[in-house]
Amino acid sequence: MGALADLGLSTEGGAIMLVSAPDSVLAEASRMKPRPAFASTILTAEPTSRILWWPERAHLEPGLLSRLAWMTSVARGEAWLILDPAEPESPRVDELTPLLGAASLTLVEQRPIGRGEIALHVRPAPR
Repeated sequence: MGALADLGLSTEGGAIMLVSAPDSVLAEASRMKPRPAFASTILTAEPTSRILWWPERAHLEPGLLSRLAWMTSVARGEAWLILDPAEPESPRVDELTPLLGAASLTLVEQRPIGRGEIALHVRPAPR
């Protein structure tokens, strides 16, 4: 199964935005009808009710994480940050989770998916 299937996500449940997704996820998404939207970076992504982002360590800055919080808040949605321990550019869980609160995000769940990846399910923090 792929990352989307592992998370139980399909476009039948509403729109999905994939940000910086690897080729294997793009292939999985291409079989969905309607297809998810794609963005190369969080800066070009649009507010969507369900966002999956494969951040790189260089993206661990308050502005980018706050943008994710804003997008999910505007769309009244949720997001998943997908971390890949096999990729050197991917942040570790212990690097990312302390930054969520300052970005107004709340961790809902952490679980393994796909081929050793870790999904951090987040939502905008209550105000």
